[in-house]
Amino acid sequence: MPVLIKWLAFILLFVLAFAVLLWFRTRKSSRFQSRLTLIFFLFVIIPLFPLTLILGQLLLKSTETFVLPGVEETLTLSLDIFRRQLDERGRHFLQTIDSFSQITPAMLRQSGISYAGTADIRQGVSRDIRMILLPESPSVDRSRFLGMTTQDLLTKAESGDLFLLNNQYFFESVVIKDSTLLFAGIQAPDEIIQAKNRISQTLQRYTTLLYLREKMVEEKTIWLLLIIFLLFIAVLSMLLARKVSLEISNPILQLSSGMKRVGAGDLTHRVEVAAKDEIAYLVDSFNQMTEELRVSHENLQRAERAAAWRDIARQISHEIKNPLTPIEFAIYRLESSLPAEVVKLIDLRESMTVIKEEIASIRRIADTFSQFARLPHSELKKQDIGEWIRSSVELFKNNDSGVNVQLKITPNLPQILLDGQQFRSVINNLIKNAIEASQSGETVLVNVQPYSADHYSLRIDVIDHGCGMDEQTQKSIFEPYFTTKTGGSGIGLFLARQIIKDHGGIIEVTSAVRQGSTLTIYL
Repeated sequence: MPVLIKWLAFILLFVLAFAVLLWFRTRKSSRFQSRLTLIFFLFVIIPLFPLTLILGQLLLKSTETFVLPGVEETLTLSLDIFRRQLDERGRHFLQTIDSFSQITPAMLRQSGISYAGTADIRQGVSRDIRMILLPESPSVDRSRFLGMTTQDLLTKAESGDLFLLNNQYFFESVVIKDSTLLFAGIQAPDEIIQAKNRISQTLQRYTTLLYLREKMVEEKTIWLLLIIFLLFIAVLSMLLARKVSLEISNPILQLSSGMKRVGAGDLTHRVEVAAKDEIAYLVDSFNQMTEELRVSHENLQRAERAAAWRDIARQISHEIKNPLTPIEFAIYRLESSLPAEVVKLIDLRESMTVIKEEIASIRRIADTFSQFARLPHSELKKQDIGEWIRSSVELFKNNDSGVNVQLKITPNLPQILLDGQQFRSVINNLIKNAIEASQSGETVLVNVQPYSADHYSLRIDVIDHGCGMDEQTQKSIFEPYFTTKTGGSGIGLFLARQIIKDHGGIIEVTSAVRQGSTLTIYL
C-alpha cells in the first residue's frame, strides 16, 4: 500500500509538471486550449485514483479465497491412496513367493497380476533378471531393472512405480527378500486412472493459484500492475484530452482570427476548419454571415457609385441642355435673317443641316443622362408577363440585320407583379444587344419557363451565339457607362438591373468568347 501511495504522488507531480510546462509554452491566445486539456485530464484521473485503490483492495481480498485449509493435503493424500491400493495388491502377491520357480501364469491370472519376475542383487546391483508375462499383457522390457543400485531399488520398493506402456498404465510393486529382488506389475483400471488424472489436474491448478497469490500479495505484484495501469490511463487520458481540446479550441481560434480579418475589411476570407456538430454549425454560420456582408458591401458600393453617377449625369444633362436652346434659337434667327439667295447656297445649307443633326444628337445624349439621373419608381401590378415579352419579340422579328429572333414560352404562366413599360424596356434592351452581338443568319432565342428555386417562380433567358464576352467584361457590363459598342451610352444594362431589382428579381450573365452569351432574369 505505501508503494502505491508513493507512485500516486509521483504521477501527481508528473501531471503538475506537465500542466506548468503546457501553460508557459503556449501563447496567451492558446491558453484556453491548455485549460481544456487539463480539465479533461483531471476529470479522468481524479475519480480513477480512489477506484484504483478500491480495486486493489478487492483483488487482495479475493486472493484470500484462493487458499482453503487442508485442500492441498487432501488432494495429495488422495493420490497416495490410489498408489497404495495398487501397491498393496502387488506386495500381497509378492509376499507369497520366495523365488522365481514359484511364479506360474496361473498364479498371475488368479491374483490379477500382468507380469512378475526376480533379479539377483547380491553384488549391489541388479542382474540375472527373469520374468513371466501373461500372453495378453504387452511386452515389458526386462532390462528396466538391469544395473540399478541397491539404493535405487530400495527407493523404488518404498512407493512402487506407475508408468505408461502401449497406451496402458501399469503399477509395479517391488519387494526385496535377502539378496533377491521380487517385482510384480498390475494393469491399472481405467476408472482409477481417470480419477487419478482429475485429482492431479485439480492439484496442479490449485498449486498455480497458490503461486499467483504469492506473487500478488507477498511480492506486491498487484500494486505494480495497478501502477502501470494508472500510468497507461494517465498518458492515454492526456492524449485524449489534448485531442478533444484541439477539436474545440482550434475552430474557436480560427473563428477569432477570421473575425479579425473580416473586421480589417477582408470580406473574402472564409474559415476552413474541420469541425463537428455545434462547432461546425457556428463555423458555417460565420462563413454565411461573411458572405452576406460581402454581398451587402458590394450592393452598397454599387448603390453609392450609382448615386454618384446619377449626380454627375444630372449635372452633365443640365450643363448640356442650358446652351442647346440658345444655340437652336440662334440658328433659327440666322436662317431667318439671311437673304434667300444666301440660304439657297448648297454649302451653307449642308452646314446648317449638320449643325442641326449634331445638336439633336447632343440633346439625345443629354436626355439619356437625364433619364439615368431620374430612374423612375416602378409601379407594380399583377399582369400577364407573356404578353409584354411577345410584344418585344414581335418588335424585333423584322430587323434589318438579318438576325432571326425566336420565342419559346411555356403556356399558362402565372400572373406576377410587374411594371409593364419598364419590364418591356429591359427585354427590348437585352434583345437589341443580342442582335448587335450576332451575325446575319444567326438566331436569338428568348426562352420563358417556370422556375421553382431560391424563392423565384419565373426564368427568362435571352440567348445569342455571337462574339461572346471575356470574364472581365462579364464583371463590368452592369456598371454605369461601361460599354464595348461604338456610340453606346453604357447605361442600358445598368438600368435593366435596377429595374429587375425593383421587381424583386436578379439578372445574370453567362458567356464565352466566340461562343455567345446568355442573359438570365429570375423573377
